[in-house]
Order: sequence, then C-alpha cells, then structure tokens
Amino acid sequence: MIWLSTEEVAELLGYEKSTIRKKSANGEYVCRYISSNVGRGGRKMEILLESLPEQAQRAYHNASGESQVVVNTTHTSTKEQRKKGELRALAITEYRKFSKQCINEGIKKKTEIMDLFVKKWNDSNDFQISKKSLYDWMKKTKTGNVEKLVDKRGGYNRGQTTIPEKYSKLFDSLYLQQTKPTIESCFREVQLQANINGDFLPGIKAFRNYVKNMDQALLIRAREGKKAFDDKCMPYIERDYSKLHPNQFWVSDHHLWDIFVRVPDGKGSWKLERPWGSYWMDMRTRKMMSSIIRTESPNSDVVLCSFGLGVEHFGIPNGVRLDNGKDYKARDMFYPEGHYIVSEEDEKKIFNSLAANLQIEVTYAIPYNAKAKPIERVFNTFEEQLGKKYPSYAGSNAKKRPEDLKDLNIMDVITLEEFIVQHNQYVYEIYNNSGHSGDAMYGKSPNQVYADEPFTIRRASKEVLYFSLMRVKGQRTVQRNGITFKGIHFYNDNCINYIGQKVTARYDPTKPEILYVFDTNENFLFIAEEIQKQGWDLSAEDYQRENQRKKIAKQKALNAYTADNVIRSTESIGDRLKRQAESIDPATVAKPKTIEVVRNEKIEENIKRISMTDVERNYEDVLVRNAARKMGISSKQKALADKFKQDMLNYAMTTAKHA
Repeated sequence: MIWLSTEEVAELLGYEKSTIRKKSANGEYVCRYISSNVGRGGRKMEILLESLPEQAQRAYHNASGESQVVVNTTHTSTKEQRKKGELRALAITEYRKFSKQCINEGIKKKTEIMDLFVKKWNDSNDFQISKKSLYDWMKKTKTGNVEKLVDKRGGYNRGQTTIPEKYSKLFDSLYLQQTKPTIESCFREVQLQANINGDFLPGIKAFRNYVKNMDQALLIRAREGKKAFDDKCMPYIERDYSKLHPNQFWVSDHHLWDIFVRVPDGKGSWKLERPWGSYWMDMRTRKMMSSIIRTESPNSDVVLCSFGLGVEHFGIPNGVRLDNGKDYKARDMFYPEGHYIVSEEDEKKIFNSLAANLQIEVTYAIPYNAKAKPIERVFNTFEEQLGKKYPSYAGSNAKKRPEDLKDLNIMDVITLEEFIVQHNQYVYEIYNNSGHSGDAMYGKSPNQVYADEPFTIRRASKEVLYFSLMRVKGQRTVQRNGITFKGIHFYNDNCINYIGQKVTARYDPTKPEILYVFDTNENFLFIAEEIQKQGWDLSAEDYQRENQRKKIAKQKALNAYTADNVIRSTESIGDRLKRQAESIDPATVAKPKTIEVVRNEKIEENIKRISMTDVERNYEDVLVRNAARKMGISSKQKALADKFKQDMLNYAMTTAKHA
C-alpha cells in the first residue's frame, strides 16, 4: 500500500487540498491520520493511493520516473463546466451594464449597486449567484473572458497526463514515419511493450493529446517528406508582381489533366487516355499565352511548339522561368550559357541557342518547389472550373476518384478533339477574361491587365523567328543514302558531294519530313527530305524515279570531273618513269665476304637433260633403266639369301632345344 499526502493527491486530481480533505472525510477516499508537527492538532492526513481512481494511480506510477507531460488544450473542461463559465461571463457583462445605468441614475455606492444586481439576476435566472462569487469572478477577468471563468477542477484525466519518456520516444519512432501509421496502431505497440515491462501507461487519449502538442513542422517533415515540409513550413520570398510588366517573364509547365478522354486505339475501337497540357503564362498578368493539348507525354518539341505559338501572337518575352525537367533544358533551346556546343572536341564550333538568338533571359525554378512555379496554382483553378465538369473526372489520386467513374460508358467520354475545342474556349475566352484575385491584379482579368499595363513588344522578322525556332541536333555523318535522323534517312542530291563529312541539322517540329543541313561552322548547305520507303512490287515509275535520282547524283559528283587521257599515254608514262629513276640516287652494292652455293640436284639434272639431244637423252634413259633392273635383281637375290639364312638359323635353334 502507498499513502500519499493531501498535497500529492490534490496535484494528481487537480483539486484544492480542502476538497481532498472533504472527500476523504465523506469516505470517498480511504484515509488515515499520522502524528506530525506540521499538521493541524499534531496530526496529518494521508490518503491511500489504491483508493484513488485508476487513471490517477497510473499517473502516479508513471510520474515516478522520467516522463513526457501531455497538455490537453481542447478538452480541459466538461460541457457543464463550460456552460457555467459562459453564464459567469454573462453575469459580469450584465453587471457592468447595470452599474453604468445605476451611476447615471445617481446611485454611486458599489455595494448597493451589487445588491440590486444580484437580486435582479437571481429573480430572472435559474443560475443563482452571490455577491462574493461575482467579486471573485471579476478578479479573474475584468472583461468577462470565458476561459478564465471555466472551473477546470476534477480534470486529472483531461488536463495533464504523463507518458514515460522511454515510451514517448518509442511512440515517436513508430509514429514519425512517411508510411503515416495511425495513432491507434502505434499506441498498441507501445502498450504491448509496457505490459511486457510491467509498466503503467495512460490511455490512448493521452497519446492523441501528445500528438496534438507535437511540433507541426516536425510532423510534416517526418510523415509527409521534404517536399511537403518545404511547401508548407519553410519561409519563402514574396514577390511584388506590380514591379513586373507584361511580357517581362513567361513561365511554363506541363499539366496532366485529371480527366479521361476518348481516342482511337488503332484497332477500330476506342481507349481512354489522360490528356497532357503544355502551357506558357505571362507572370505579370497571369494571362495564358499559349497551350498544346495531346495524350502523348511532353517533350522538348512540344515545349518549343507551344512557345512558338505564344511568340507568334504576343511577341518575344524578355525572360522565361522554367521547370527543371530535361525537356526544358534542351541545349539548343533555353541553354543558360546561351550556346549549344555541337562538337565537344572542338568548342569553337557552336550553335547559338534559341535563348541566345532571341536574347531571352533564362531562369530555372528551384526543383520540387511549388511556390517557385506560380503556374501550378493556375492548374488547380483549371481543374476546379473545367475538369470537374466532366463525367470522366478521375481526381488527382485514387482516394479522390468518383465511385461512379467505373460505371461510365466509354462512348459517354469526351473525345480528345472535343476536349481541345472546349479547353481552348475556357482558357482563352473565359479564364483570360475573368477577374483574378492574385497579387497586383486588383480584381481585373488577365486580358484587362495585359491591355492596361504599358510595355514594349519585342518582335523579330518572320525569317529570323522561323530560323530561331528550329531544333538543332548534333553532328551527323553523310552516308551514301543521305543523313540518318531518328532512324529515318533524309536525302538531297548534293549529299553525294559530302559523303563521309560531318554536318549538323536543324528541323521544324511541325515539319518533321525536312532537315536543314549546315556544316560545323553553321554555314547552310542544303535541305534534305525524308526518303519514302518503297514496297517490294515496284512499278516502272518507281524504277524510273530511282534511276533518275542515281543519274542526278552521278552528275553532281562527276560534273567537274574530266578524264585526262594524255597522262595515260605510253610516252607520258615513259617520261615520268625516267624522271623518277633519275631523281633516285642508286645505293652502293655491297660486296659479299663469303659465298654459299645453293644446290638442287633435281633442278640441275633437269637443266642437264634440257641441253642434251634426243638421242643422248634416250641413251641415258636406257642406261638408267638397265641399272635399275640390275639393282632390282640384286635386291631380290639378296632378299632370298637372307631368307635362307634365317630359315636355317631357326631350324638349328629348334633342333638344339629338342636335343
């Protein structure tokens, strides 16, 4: 058993010490009296811990070690206590009004005014008050603040609870994860560990309050990640849009719409796709300058085409603010250094980028920072005002996806072409002409601000603009069938004069069948066109066209060539050989110190026979044959003699063995 002083129990339960004594005297808690020099009458009250409510017992045991205090900021009082606090505040307010009225009528004495007010209040209200209560309430708050008048006693399990430090740390390690586990699941694990250790823990409400009192920035960083932390918690620079002028900066980004559109599947039916939009917006006016809608993923060609559309209608911006994606960082477009190096081995051979040609300042946004790209906020407006109108709206994630989407008939889904028409009508006729609440917009529409604000439009000639908006690709080697680009051959009759040479190419994304070919010093050479592949059943016209192409190529290559027949004459060759021989100094012939004769009897014999007459050669052949015949007879006789000797030897040895 554990006995506690009235001070300790009062701290646990949140009561005054006098209230604890009264409750103990009434038998609500088990108590005893012990001798003491500090108590009344030489004795001191102690209360049995086990007679206190269970949660008070847990709070006591947890407080015996290191603990984390959890303050409940939203439930520190009951509804009844809150109601009484509001009535007390009302009484103070009514008293101040009544007091002013009495003073105006000539009643100056405060006690008299107080008596009159208390009587009047108690006659008309069920909530009875006294002069002392009213004085006490006015001491706590002169203005009638409800929070200061709420009685929060008896709130040991509502106001302050303790969680042992080791369990609060365990809870932190479980809860502060980007998988976002629930408080309940983490609490169960902590509770299991506490049961294993035999420790007491407060209930789950204490852990909920503990989470409410956590540092919100820490919660976001731990459970939502760095990007969410930067977007929601980190301070950011506030820009003054009024200091910009139209066309000073354009900003661009891609947006994947939260709807489905219907497109052909190439098999005679339909399929669903989410459309991509590539946009350019003027930062000062929020005016949407241009856009391209398609179902294919964005790339640098789409960025260039959409930019070209905006420039064609509204002029060239002074600068652009871009996303960090690779489609915006193509070196021939918005390269920050202003030049696109064709050959890294020779950095002098460079092409000016689009930004350099049109004198555009390029700025890239901070990666993964939504506030650095204000156009992203416009996309939310687009979805709210247009995207959610369609039955094929799918939401930005699976949780926001309408349940009836799965029941939608594919033929009820808008086609891509229809969506483009309605999209353009909304963006350019509705959004651009609607009032805007953004900074320095003053409620005007983007078109109004664009028309009202003075600025200078930058223009370039049609030819310069067209040339600048072409894409630049790296070096290509001219082959017999022209230039290979994206797996396609492009050919010009002049290609034959540059076979094996390095060239560069520009192309217009809207005319992919044409290449503009330059040398590595940016000098224009010719225009190459895509070679159309032929089938296997060629007609006479096809053969005639190909033969004509070969004929032209041959003429181009050999146009300046004439064969020099004189230089190939016998006299010319003899003269050149003579001059060549005379120009060479003959080397001194070395004298050998020893001579070794190489003999070949067979060849020497043949040479000897060649010099003989037929009679001499026949006579010699007869002699050779006779000698060979005699040699054969002698060899045969010798073989017979050797055989006879061997037989006799074998016979003699056999006889000796039997004897």
